[in-house]
Amino acid sequence: MPEIGVSLRPVGGSVVVGQARDHTLTIDRPKEKEGTDAGPMGGELLLLALGGCYVSTFLAALQAEDPQADPAAFSFRVDGTLTSAPTRFSEITVRVSAPAGLQDLISKPLLKAERGCIVHNSIRDAITVRFTHEWR
Repeated sequence: MPEIGVSLRPVGGSVVVGQARDHTLTIDRPKEKEGTDAGPMGGELLLLALGGCYVSTFLAALQAEDPQADPAAFSFRVDGTLTSAPTRFSEITVRVSAPAGLQDLISKPLLKAERGCIVHNSIRDAITVRFTHEWR
């Protein structure tokens, strides 16, 4: 089976430096949680991971569907609803905003992104993930 791995190194206080291939990321807690706010916290990284995986999969599918499509026409937002005991995400919403005139063009790439995102496939049985579309 193929694997994906990252490394993590504590650098002081609650600050951790993560390494993925040749990419470095600083991870920390916000000041109100006794961190130094040197980087996003783990929950934010989970939302970024889901969003980044979904959007990059969407963009690849969109490029295959229409190589002339402008990625700048789209915007995305990922929001998580927290519950406690223990603190965790109970629901995550991925919002896509796009021009109404592109609705037919992007319906297939949006579905491919939802089905092809590794992060979504990994968490969907544990967290409700909703995909919504806003046409402007």
